[in-house]
Amino acid sequence: MKKFIYSIVALFAAFTLTAQVTIDRSNAPTPGPARIPTIASYESFELKNGLKVFVVEDHKLPRISMTLLLDRDPIIEGEKAGYVSIAGDMIGAGTSTRTKAELDEEVDFMGANLSTGSSSINVGGLSKYTDNLITILSDVLLNPSFPEDEFTKLKSQMTSGLQANADDPDAISGNLKGVALYGLNHPYGEVMTDVSVEAITLEDCKAYFNTYFRPNIAYMVVIGDITVKDAKKKLGKALKKWEASEVPALTYAKTAMPVASRVVMVDKPSAVQSVVWLGNVIDLQQGHVDIEPLRIANQILGGGMSGRLFTNLREDKAFTYGAYSNFGVDELNSTFGASAKVRNGVTDSAIVEFLYEIDRMRTELASEDDLIAAKASLSGSFGRSLESTSSAASFALNIARYGLPTDYYNNYLSRLESVTAEDVLRVSKQYMNIENITITVVGKAQDVAAGLNAFGTVEYYNKDGRSTESPTFLFMPEGVSLMNVFNGYYTALGGIENLKALTAIHQEASIEIPGMPGTLSMNTAKMSPGSFMMEQTMQGMTVMKMLYKDGKGEKSGMQGSGALEGEELEDLKSQAAYVVDELGWLVEIEKFNFEGQTILDGKSVYQVSKEDKTFYFDLATGLLYKSTETQETPQGEISVTTTVREWQEIDGIKFQKVIEQTAGPQSYVITVDSIKLNSEVKKSLFK
Repeated sequence: MKKFIYSIVALFAAFTLTAQVTIDRSNAPTPGPARIPTIASYESFELKNGLKVFVVEDHKLPRISMTLLLDRDPIIEGEKAGYVSIAGDMIGAGTSTRTKAELDEEVDFMGANLSTGSSSINVGGLSKYTDNLITILSDVLLNPSFPEDEFTKLKSQMTSGLQANADDPDAISGNLKGVALYGLNHPYGEVMTDVSVEAITLEDCKAYFNTYFRPNIAYMVVIGDITVKDAKKKLGKALKKWEASEVPALTYAKTAMPVASRVVMVDKPSAVQSVVWLGNVIDLQQGHVDIEPLRIANQILGGGMSGRLFTNLREDKAFTYGAYSNFGVDELNSTFGASAKVRNGVTDSAIVEFLYEIDRMRTELASEDDLIAAKASLSGSFGRSLESTSSAASFALNIARYGLPTDYYNNYLSRLESVTAEDVLRVSKQYMNIENITITVVGKAQDVAAGLNAFGTVEYYNKDGRSTESPTFLFMPEGVSLMNVFNGYYTALGGIENLKALTAIHQEASIEIPGMPGTLSMNTAKMSPGSFMMEQTMQGMTVMKMLYKDGKGEKSGMQGSGALEGEELEDLKSQAAYVVDELGWLVEIEKFNFEGQTILDGKSVYQVSKEDKTFYFDLATGLLYKSTETQETPQGEISVTTTVREWQEIDGIKFQKVIEQTAGPQSYVITVDSIKLNSEVKKSLFK
């Protein structure tokens, strides 16, 4: 499995590989004259139905993009959390005149794009197809058919997504932050669950669409190769039947600061590191005079790799690969926060350093060098954003939605430049709270909870954002030993004698990897004595192949070809040693340690460790449920979590069928499609 993880990581690297060049850094380049960025102009008009349209003409390329945006209030979905998202997807699932397949075919034929969401519809493509694109936009907007089969499919996909995120510490942390700051009965604190998704009906989606997709709360942004005159004429004709209607106005009380610091945690007993976030809601609106000083303060604190948090926690303390801060401005509730992923053993120490650096911002004037560097970085980002004509449209929307001065963005750089060190200190004191800060942690409570008590009483939540009791930590069950656990596992698999009777095995698996252009296929085969083969292919191309036979190993594929030596050869040899890997455990029994019994994901499990790997065996079935480990790869150290979701039985022996794996930031699902045993396995596989 280790080589599989290596190759997956290498595959991602191959898709992002760029050419390396040698740069002479002995002399700084001579700076050129500063370029004053210019914002593309726009024009606006309003259709009879109340739709506000913003047009940014750009005739450099024969392309056009049209985006419809709703300006609605956030919605509490309650016991059906998730229905708004499904409704957004359903809008593009077919119309009364076009099935989804026909819609997709028409869009593909033009080389165009179409996407829908809970508060948006976007179409774009070549400007010669402008009329066709407007027709599709109006058809999707005016005539969605909400087909039952697509609804069922979307619900299933959402449930699968929730299951995939159930083990994702970042996803859990996002839910936990929302619950901790706002509570479950707030649109920003709601958490989707399997139960809430199951409760969603097709009528819920239709009702949402009919209520909120109204022109009087909508904006249309048109960018590209079209004139304002044509846009007004074509859109006015296409959308004249889209009728205005009263839309519910929803209001929510401002979220109050906690009266004291809070520590909230989700226990992940298998975690090798903690996801830490600390921050709070702040009272800040779009256009406020404090935004630019706070941008600079945030940039100095943790806006990038030169920020104080990064320098402290990574460069100095080596607690993490990265530590950052950010603030978000929102109509309902704005936030300031800082975050990092840190080793379990330094979780409390990392929080101390976070608080130290935040306190520095509140008590010390920023240096002139820090001020200059932060302004330069923010000015550069703003200038680069203006290279896209979409920025002008975004600015126009913000001016309209938030009542900003018409020259607000034109004056952004001058406002930024006028910020002083005293301004930075003032806003840091006002918005970077530490006395009653909220701290969220997703990690292994047994390793970190004691240290967290220094910051306040730890409140525990489950992955769905529900309050829960303090976790049950490891304990040693009476009369249970390591061999009891192993023997129970062998029995659950089909008996140790049946396992020893296996002389060969060949498995074919498919791997779904988000973001990859296709499905990765993997074949693995073993044959006694000591033959092993693994091949990964994508779209008929060999990504990697490894072969071990007669004491020799070789590899081929995208990572190059050649004989294996040293650690790679030894690793391949160990994989070839046993047809069933678990039989090798008995030979290395002294390397394993039985750590006790605990609760993991609601299951009672036995916990067994071996060096840097931990195994969890389900007491109810005796089978392996999950394993975690830290691995060194060519791309650096990564954490790997493997969860067995489904088993299958062949000839009286159980084999893993569906495996979810998270390696670093990437998650994927491995499905074993076929298994052949003993005489069915071809010797030619090892040539």
